Amino acid sequence: MDKKRPQLCSYNSCTACSACANICKHGAISMSEDNHGEHYPLIDMDKCIGCGQCEKVCPEKESGSPERYGKPDIYYCWLQASENRKQSTSGGAGYAIACAVICQGGHVWGAAYDENMMVRYIEANTIEELKPIQKSKYVQSYVGDSFTRIKEELKRGELVLFTGTSCHVKGLRAYLQKDYENLLTVDLVCHGVPGQGVFRKYKEWLEKKYDDRMIFFDFRPKEEDGQERVCCTKATFEKRGKVNIELKENGYFVGFQRNLFLREACFHCTCKGEQRYADITIADFWGLGKVKPFKENLQRPYGISMLAFNSDKSKILLPHLQNDLLMEKRSYEEASISNTQYYISAKPSPLKENFWKEWKQFSWEELTDKYLTYTAKDLVLYVIKKHTPPICYLMLNHWRNG
Repeated sequence: MDKKRPQLCSYNSCTACSACANICKHGAISMSEDNHGEHYPLIDMDKCIGCGQCEKVCPEKESGSPERYGKPDIYYCWLQASENRKQSTSGGAGYAIACAVICQGGHVWGAAYDENMMVRYIEANTIEELKPIQKSKYVQSYVGDSFTRIKEELKRGELVLFTGTSCHVKGLRAYLQKDYENLLTVDLVCHGVPGQGVFRKYKEWLEKKYDDRMIFFDFRPKEEDGQERVCCTKATFEKRGKVNIELKENGYFVGFQRNLFLREACFHCTCKGEQRYADITIADFWGLGKVKPFKENLQRPYGISMLAFNSDKSKILLPHLQNDLLMEKRSYEEASISNTQYYISAKPSPLKENFWKEWKQFSWEELTDKYLTYTAKDLVLYVIKKHTPPICYLMLNHWRNG
């Protein structure tokens, strides 16, 4: 009797959460790169026994999706230790949460670069091991067998924190098929994620240009005094050390902001909204002061985090954070007013299809000239984003993409 091929979610819905690959005990599912350099499940029917477990845990199928948590308690916050805040993308909320879990003997999972600059989830068990996880990576993280290893830790009764994109948190909870009291999840208010392929091409171009091996890339660097640099990224090379990547070399970030090469599922994300799949949500607090007065405006350039406690379980962390974070309660309205990504999916660039037709055959210089150059519109949008209500931000996006 012929085996029936497992019916996972559609190509356009797949988030590369890898729940299907982690649940398969027969090694019948692997995550393979497609023509866009993005990971999708590949099924080996010679190994598949037709058990259907992969279908049950697919979070983008109705049968596999976990439940959302209730309405959140929302705070603005920043680390009181300036050095640690300087090493964080925003105000350092994620770092504070991770430190609190490690201080309780827990395991922390988050995205980091490996030796080949591929972004993947790694485990940290000490404060020192958190450093590679700090800083946002605007590349989709490879899951590998991390869900399997997390489940083993949970079954041993150990405290685990998983920080990732909303879709990967959703995937982890679907894979586990039950709620664990010793699991805490943190998701990000996410713009969308590119796959590994485009970033790899960009990295190889920078390595050739600077004749050096890249070992780290900072998408949102801060100055020595802790203030964020605008429209500039920073690469760290093996011999040269840190190099500022200025506007004309910053094509990858331009394409990311223009939604030129995000994963297809990001354009109809199933994780948006006030009620989330993660215990905690973190983001930049772009709209701070637009609903309720905020008097600490001198703190803005140093990064201010939005911290949302979505589940009852997450609120047990609050006493462990109050010594490290300066916090004040705010509202969802204020948290989302200038961060439309909280509740609206990214809109694809009208040039997206053309880009994908040409991205492999064109050099990075050719792609930059055609698709990836900053314009005055981009610069205006970035600066005004922090100071406008959502309707103006949407109008500015339309202006930029028009």
